[in-house]
Amino acid sequence: MKLHGILLSALTVLGATIVAVRGAQAQPIGDNFFFTHYYDVATSTLPSASGYGGKGASGGIGDGLVRIVNGGDVATPQRGTLCAMIYVFDDIEEMQACCGCPVTPDGLRTMSVINNLTKNFGVNRGNMNAGVIDILATTPNLLLPKPIALPPQINTLGQSLWACDPSIGFGSTIGVLEDTAAVPGLRAWMTDTEGNVPVPASGTLVKGTSVSEFQPSAFDEPGHDNLFDFCLFLIQNGSGTGACSCGSGDSFSKAPQPID
Repeated sequence: MKLHGILLSALTVLGATIVAVRGAQAQPIGDNFFFTHYYDVATSTLPSASGYGGKGASGGIGDGLVRIVNGGDVATPQRGTLCAMIYVFDDIEEMQACCGCPVTPDGLRTMSVINNLTKNFGVNRGNMNAGVIDILATTPNLLLPKPIALPPQINTLGQSLWACDPSIGFGSTIGVLEDTAAVPGLRAWMTDTEGNVPVPASGTLVKGTSVSEFQPSAFDEPGHDNLFDFCLFLIQNGSGTGACSCGSGDSFSKAPQPID
């Protein structure tokens, strides 16, 4: 992964300075793994950043859909809502976008690769024809002292003051849950549309659509620190670029808060 720029220790948003703090407030759910999947939306007609594809090549031929489900068996003061921390890379390992998206218990969040995940890329106007999506499942990790304007990478849980911060460094958290033990969390699937050139090549693509699940991948602490740090760099850039968006889905469970 290529990191660019020098990370700052503080961030000022609309006159409110929030000190960046890294701590135990967002432990990964599932014992140190994240979910990962490729995306390919155009390499059957246009080359990717690394040079694969182009006219007449086999490859992606249309939008992909990402669907994220919360299994619904996590009872927290946030009524079971979890955060899907999403990190989007092009195929030369540059993180181009990140965002934190709430997913409610037994809820479905649906996102378009083209319209939600790669539309607002952040580094060097990167080529987003193909690349990798990583998803980290955490408990909500940012509690705001009052409603404030947030960078587009950070999304709140409905009208509550809880939020999903994919950088885990935007600001100090208040009232963080003390119990962040590993528990079952999110699952995610990708729908891909691809075209394959017949052999011998006739120039006519054989089109097909498939659905496959994101796969778990282990990481160590320096590895996921890189995810957080470069996402923080995209936030601190201040241009509004480098942000994916959360598509459709409830942001906060309407179920009554569990009683201990």
